[in-house]
Amino acid sequence: MSDQAPDAELAVPRAIEQMLAPAGERLGGAHRKQVHRDPWPAFEQFDPTPWSLEQRRAAALQWAGRARNEHGSVQQFGQLTQVLASACVELELLGVLARMITDEVRHAELCARLAAVIWPEGRTLEPKLFRWPQPRPPWSDPPSPRERLDPEPRLAWAAGAILTACCLGETLSRPMLEALVVVTTEPTAEAVSRQILRDEHLHATFGFEALALLLPCMSETARAGLQTQLAADFAGFERSVCGKIRIADVAETEVIIERGAPNLGVLTEHQYAVIFYSCLETEIFPKLRALGLDPDAAWRTRGG
Repeated sequence: MSDQAPDAELAVPRAIEQMLAPAGERLGGAHRKQVHRDPWPAFEQFDPTPWSLEQRRAAALQWAGRARNEHGSVQQFGQLTQVLASACVELELLGVLARMITDEVRHAELCARLAAVIWPEGRTLEPKLFRWPQPRPPWSDPPSPRERLDPEPRLAWAAGAILTACCLGETLSRPMLEALVVVTTEPTAEAVSRQILRDEHLHATFGFEALALLLPCMSETARAGLQTQLAADFAGFERSVCGKIRIADVAETEVIIERGAPNLGVLTEHQYAVIFYSCLETEIFPKLRALGLDPDAAWRTRGG
């Protein structure tokens, strides 16, 4: 997940059709060979007939937002790769990051193409919905690669980025994609969800394994900084994923994720919230404890 820069930072925000525009025969061929994967969804076979305008607009809104978030992950992982390369970490770690960047490009294209095909008239009726602002990472700038630094400041910065983008963001994405696969009844949207889910199993575990590699190289001060950051991260993700819904609002309710009514790949606010709080409790908290962090204390001090 990533923030988006205000439109003022980019005089003319890109539109979804510009992001999906061909880059030329040779570059396009190399892209498709590297990024597209069988079975690639047959977007041209989407049939809008059974779906109301309201259903298609709601789905396009969510899929366009997912496309921008996935594109933000491309930027985040690219920046993280640059910093870790400057710190001369193991090549195998860089190799996994390179794979994840490719995955995120795939995810961004899948979500963008689906949003465009579900509600093509929306690009004229509501062009703001299909705007593509410049991604803005949710952290401070890293140390300059030109500075002759001890590797530790770069490793500390990278650990913070991994905590936010991977241990939280990517880990939360997996159960959300699993839920989408269950509830989605339209074949093209289901195929997109399944394509993305194939990559999320690696993405959901990467952050914790990478932190386990970096933490022994970090000072106690840097480790304490991660603990402080964790509280702010919890607050930020809770706001962005759950909106105004808080854990007390869903603690006594049962939200069942099952295939039922016709669905174009849309989750409700309550479903997002239940997935968020459940994933924290069952997966993220235990793995953070295993790394020596204290997620319970961070949660108590997260603020609003």
